[in-house]
Amino acid sequence: MENNQLSLVMQTPVEELIPKLLAWNGEELLAAVKKRLAAYEGIEYTEDQIVAAKKDRAELNAFRNALNAERIRIGKVYTAPYERFKKEVDTVGDFVKSVVDKIDTQVKTFENAKQEKKLQEIKDYFNSVVGEFSELIPYDKIHNPKWLNSATSFKAIKQEIDNILDDVRKALVAIEALKSEDEDQVKAFYFRTLSLSDALTENKRLQDERAYFAELAARREAEKAAAQAAAQVEPQAVQTVAADAPKTQTVKFSVTGTVEQLKALQRFLRENNIQFNAI
Repeated sequence: MENNQLSLVMQTPVEELIPKLLAWNGEELLAAVKKRLAAYEGIEYTEDQIVAAKKDRAELNAFRNALNAERIRIGKVYTAPYERFKKEVDTVGDFVKSVVDKIDTQVKTFENAKQEKKLQEIKDYFNSVVGEFSELIPYDKIHNPKWLNSATSFKAIKQEIDNILDDVRKALVAIEALKSEDEDQVKAFYFRTLSLSDALTENKRLQDERAYFAELAARREAEKAAAQAAAQVEPQAVQTVAADAPKTQTVKFSVTGTVEQLKALQRFLRENNIQFNAI
């Protein structure tokens, strides 16, 4: 496309459009307001003066609102040329943006197609070298978004894939060197994360878990054996006690005596382990 120079050129220098000052009776009005409001300084309205207070409030608010309304009116007049200028510039910019959007759509379509083609080439290479790990390592697990950038060369991508697969083989050698009872589980965990450090941590967790349950089972077995031994000894002890224990008899009678005599009888019964109940 022919390169025509496009630029905004002001026919009137903007410096000439900016007034030095908006002249108005600011100082005089401020002095008059201060003089008028001095009458309200320290004023305290009584209950009988509420009507007068409302009137004063209304008059002051009316002046303030009129002042603000004039400010807004002058502001609109003052900024009207700029607002018109802004609208005209936005119109030109919108026309340019409509064309830019169409070009952007085409560029993105082209870039997406280019990335899809590059992605397929990367997958093809991965599938050609993954070998014995084809069922264990899907491409999505090793994909790096930066590979699709135009700045990343295909040579560098292939080297990264080769390094990943080399790390996998070294990790498996390290896991097998552990001679772990949980080797299959640790390997399965490794292929879920492709992190050797995480796999080694998982192996330690499985070992600790097995040791805990082995200790728990041994403790329960010991408690069971002790309970069985106690069950075998207890009946014999009960029988021996029952054979040696003297026979007892219960006799009901009433006793009459002084308080001191009754206390002495109570002590005698207790000292000789004779059970008694009041009737």
